[in-house]
Amino acid sequence: MDPQQSFDDTAIYCPQVKADLIPIKNQEFQTLQDVETFYKSYAKEAGFNVKSSVSEKKNGVIVRKEYVCSKEGASKVTGKKRNRNQTRENCKARIAVVRRAKIGKYVVTIFVEGHSHPLTSPRRQYLTKIHRKVSAVHKSLSKQLTEVNVPACTQFDFLGVNSGGLENIGCLQQDIYNYKRDCRKEVKGHDGDMLYEYFLHEKEKDPSFIFKIEADNENRITRIFWVDAISRRSYKFFGDVVIFDTTYNTNTYSLIFAPLVGVNNHGQTIILACAFLNNETTDSFTWFFKEFLKAMPGDAPRMIITDQDPAMTKAISEVLPQTFHRYCSWHILNKFSEKIDPGKYTRYYDEFQDCIWNLENGDEFDARWTTIVESSGLSDNGWLQTMYDIRSSWVPAYVNHIFSAGMSSSQRAESGHAFYKRFVSKENTLSDFMIQFYRAVTRQRHMELIEDHVDINEKPNFDSPFEMADQMARVYTHECFKEFYEQLSQCCSYRFELSHENDTCIVYIALRKKMENPKGREIIYAQDSDFVSCSCKKFETAGIPCRHIVAFLIFILHVDRLPDQYILKRWTKSAKGETVLDDAGVEITDNRDLLARRSRLCQYAVEVIDKIVGSEEASALFLDSLDSVLEKYNSMMADGETVSSAIVPVEQKSLPSQHIYNEPVQVRAKGCGKRLKAGKEKGRLKAAKKANGKGRFCHGCKKHDQQHDKRNCPELKNNNGILIAQTGEDTSDSSTDEEEYYSRGVDQSA
Repeated sequence: MDPQQSFDDTAIYCPQVKADLIPIKNQEFQTLQDVETFYKSYAKEAGFNVKSSVSEKKNGVIVRKEYVCSKEGASKVTGKKRNRNQTRENCKARIAVVRRAKIGKYVVTIFVEGHSHPLTSPRRQYLTKIHRKVSAVHKSLSKQLTEVNVPACTQFDFLGVNSGGLENIGCLQQDIYNYKRDCRKEVKGHDGDMLYEYFLHEKEKDPSFIFKIEADNENRITRIFWVDAISRRSYKFFGDVVIFDTTYNTNTYSLIFAPLVGVNNHGQTIILACAFLNNETTDSFTWFFKEFLKAMPGDAPRMIITDQDPAMTKAISEVLPQTFHRYCSWHILNKFSEKIDPGKYTRYYDEFQDCIWNLENGDEFDARWTTIVESSGLSDNGWLQTMYDIRSSWVPAYVNHIFSAGMSSSQRAESGHAFYKRFVSKENTLSDFMIQFYRAVTRQRHMELIEDHVDINEKPNFDSPFEMADQMARVYTHECFKEFYEQLSQCCSYRFELSHENDTCIVYIALRKKMENPKGREIIYAQDSDFVSCSCKKFETAGIPCRHIVAFLIFILHVDRLPDQYILKRWTKSAKGETVLDDAGVEITDNRDLLARRSRLCQYAVEVIDKIVGSEEASALFLDSLDSVLEKYNSMMADGETVSSAIVPVEQKSLPSQHIYNEPVQVRAKGCGKRLKAGKEKGRLKAAKKANGKGRFCHGCKKHDQQHDKRNCPELKNNNGILIAQTGEDTSDSSTDEEEYYSRGVDQSA
């Protein structure tokens, strides 16, 4: 029947299907499953949905069963919990079977063919529930697409293209959402155990993988620390300077994500260790740094860069007493606009910037800072005084004597957070987070491998008359050579004047040529150690010789090749060439043999498939060969040969068989803000305050619990009801109100 055609409520609609699909009375079936399958096949062709109905049992065995049309019965309206359409139409179509004990089969006793409603046309049949199912292939594909953060709506579009049309997918977009919901329900309550099993699996693949999980008295996870072999090796080579900063909104429990990052020989940000914390207290940070030191080979870092969090500062001073703690200069400079009067900020901020970045010794900085503060009238600004008191922790003139890999802020950590959040979200469970985070780290390490490959197979393009350029092009990584070459290119622009000398050292002043009143840099040449240092401190802080040192070596000392004492190994191509041992003397290796073997097998199999897929005979031979390999493998296992476990992603594993850890409690991080209230809720709270006598504070009469404010304060009105603030007149007997009003800063001439 045409869906646009009107129909009679009393009409009976009989399906038009093949005769062999129509049930008949006394038809026999072996099991109830056979009955359900047969009736659903009939319903698919007919255009209606089926649901299970009445069951009768005897001695635990179902002896009678009914399957009915989904529109059987009448819809019950029990309120407006959900605005859902009514689907029941008292349809009588059904099939009933009874179990005959003598023959041990189910026999059809009732079959009602007619329906009280129009049936679904063939063009719309794929929309009915009986036709809809998320197949195993689509489930697997949905999981893979979810791993790369493809949303369900885009997944459905992809399935439509892959299937040749939306009508050929076999399910609706809502079914994809429901499947994802069911997956979340399945793992709910098991997330802690799944995370633990994930770590155990990583430990099995990578013996150098280290993790630590802490829980409370109820076995709820509170803290998590983990680090793999690659990060541990990277710390040995590039752990001299680290950056630590926390971030939020990375998991459904709001646990605080705390990655520790560094910079490699290509100038790239690398991950060194990670943790989840349930709070940002000194105790939590102390725990993290202790676990970090236990896991890492070698000594503590020379410098750590963080923001001014007091809990973090205290933890670092306790656990890392030999590590220089540098505050992020970006965070401090960013607060100038908040802590200083806007007018003075606009006028004097550039002077503060020049004072902070362009002065090279502490005495110059102190004098200039004092001058700016006094001239700007900010001597009584408490925040500026505090920043000055801690200047030895963030001002370059005070900290540039310590190696910092050229970093002065925690911007690398901030950038890393933004990078990781391209992969993770606040909807992730802990096990989901690990999958997504592994993708992010893999991408990061892939970029590092690309740079290693470029360094080995390509040479930088440059034109220089100095032999030192050829030397360092072979030694430095490409990124570091760019920085060194820039310094080398400028060395001809400087001349040197002898300042003074003694038995141990000679002091020169490096001046830029063709410049009026150039800023001189002090060059100190220590004769006993044959070492040159510069007052700009670039070599000390960045590890690459500055243009002043390079010019002195070439034109004063007549050195053609850069001496080894000016070459920091962490910036060279061979920075990662050493063997790394842990505290027990065991080598830390990136044991990825299993992964590499799997990759080779997959690649080879794909190559074979691409060649033989066009031939049925070759394809059959390939499958037979795989069956033969599988039989031999099973035989090996039966003989007791040890074989490494397969690589199984977390989402494909079964639920944990042993319960150890409960899911974390929801964390409320500092600075997360208050919950936003809807208009109705605000109205209710306002009415409740009025009912309890808790009104507002009036700035006019200076009284609490009032139902007015300064705009309509009765004490600020004259007898005619006009606000004094509008007229400047007061006809009342007392002058007290007028004096008080003007004392609050209102111009009497207004």
